[in-house]
Amino acid sequence: MGVPNKSGGHCGREDRAMSKHILITGGTGFIGSKLVPHWGSLGHRITVLTRDPGRGARLLGKSVKFVKDFAEVTDKVDWVINLAGEGIADKRWSEPRKAELRASRVTLTESLVRWAKSTGQHFELVLTGSAVGYYGSVAGSTPSFNESSAPGTGFSASLCIDWEQAADPLQEISERIVWLRTGIVLGQHGGMLKRMWLPFSLGLGGVIGSGDQIISWIHRDDYIRALDFITEHSLSGAVNMTAPYPAMNREFTRTLGRAINRPTLFPMPAFAAGMVFGEMSELLLQGQKVLPTALMTAGFTFQYPNLSQALEVIAAEW
Repeated sequence: MGVPNKSGGHCGREDRAMSKHILITGGTGFIGSKLVPHWGSLGHRITVLTRDPGRGARLLGKSVKFVKDFAEVTDKVDWVINLAGEGIADKRWSEPRKAELRASRVTLTESLVRWAKSTGQHFELVLTGSAVGYYGSVAGSTPSFNESSAPGTGFSASLCIDWEQAADPLQEISERIVWLRTGIVLGQHGGMLKRMWLPFSLGLGGVIGSGDQIISWIHRDDYIRALDFITEHSLSGAVNMTAPYPAMNREFTRTLGRAINRPTLFPMPAFAAGMVFGEMSELLLQGQKVLPTALMTAGFTFQYPNLSQALEVIAAEW
């Protein structure tokens, strides 16, 4: 399901007059590949930083400008959307992999800061990446975390803390900055569900570990709608990008099985997850209950607040 234009129609002359020049990192990723055409349809001028401009053009079209280095951006930028980052669950967390994860988030953000300061940029808005891993991960049910909660411990938490701190200097040259503490983003043909879909569709899915660990998730369409909302309201600081009803792993497993009409009878014990995934198994065996307090206080309404509704829509469109 696409993200609707809030006006219910096409962009008019007034919308075009309000268009922004937006620099996006991570524009060819799971979120970015949905966000770029959406904001392009609203009349914004988009520049995407990518390692492969050719692939970017094939994916997003030639109306988008693609650059391989910040130095290629010479025009004034109004908004920065910093979403770049290697997939944290794509590979085992070897020391070289941890370095890659850090470089794709922290080092890239540091490069963004250096470029912006050296070229005299002044941004109206910066939306910069983080994740719910900021709060740490624990096994079983957890207390609820909101944006004022203290950071946790572990690799995921330290990565998010450093990622957020790398963007701190942008406050000096920005009118407003928001740290997007993102949960598990659900949508068609990408993200976590892309990895789960085949085994679950074959009837091989099941609970991981105890099944008590909490998954804080958000439908991709709601994520894009929340970004729109943030641009139109005065939110600043940390914003939890999660749905209002997190789910235990066993509930997630059962709900996904129902959505695709398959049994979920093959659990993965904790020891097996540890053997297969190593340190990265903390993503599977632990979690955090993160609530979108800032968004809801500001009046944002979720299209998919409940997991069953979100997964049923995704399954129908897969």
